[in-house]
Amino acid sequence: MKIGFLLTSILLFAGTLRPCLAQFTLTGQSGNFLVPEARVIGDKKIAFGSSFNPQKEALILYPNRRGTHEIHNFVTLGFLPFMELTFNLTPILEAPLDYGIGDRSGSMRFLLKKETDKFPALLFGMYIPLGTSNFVDSNFITGTKHFKLGVKDLTVNLGVGIPWVLRATINRGYHFSGFVRKENDYQVGVFGSARLSLTKFLLASAEYESRNVNVGLIGKLFHDKCSAKFYTLNFQTVGIGVSYSGVVK
Repeated sequence: MKIGFLLTSILLFAGTLRPCLAQFTLTGQSGNFLVPEARVIGDKKIAFGSSFNPQKEALILYPNRRGTHEIHNFVTLGFLPFMELTFNLTPILEAPLDYGIGDRSGSMRFLLKKETDKFPALLFGMYIPLGTSNFVDSNFITGTKHFKLGVKDLTVNLGVGIPWVLRATINRGYHFSGFVRKENDYQVGVFGSARLSLTKFLLASAEYESRNVNVGLIGKLFHDKCSAKFYTLNFQTVGIGVSYSGVVK
């Protein structure tokens, strides 16, 4: 009953949104699968989505990790034309009860420079030092440029992430740890991606996420309000995801 009410509420809310053109990573950043791009959704805009990530390429790597596959859920809010905020919740399937509702984290991104005819857009992303871990967050800077190839559109992205983040937790009180190294190598080092429009509704994408090569297809649905993706991470697993975005009326 509660789940049905929640789904109905989400669908009714989604129906009030006007289209917002963007594709999102598993963790709610504008991008493809795991690689972010230099783009923000803009003021008074919202996006939310969910992706299934198989255990073999898991991002949440607790010590002595238990459970199987991950479900990456996100909500991204655009407050200003140059800034957005993302909240992540990632439960692990078949995990023990002491794991709680899932891994929680957040991140912010700032558009430093808009794209011009000659120069790419530039964006800085940072981890919010609050949450249960920093597995799916990083500090990075990235640039994105769009090209026209006849009737097709090509989007090229290149960025670099650092392995150090500010660490703070709220667990029976606030605890600040200062700078610590990330628990994994997600978005650490050089990363990049390329996305090509195959048709009006279908995109093909390939990316190097500082560790692995990921490829897949992205479909645009419902007048660009919704995007669905089918991908393989490191050619080892197959995942699926869906996201919905729009302008709040």
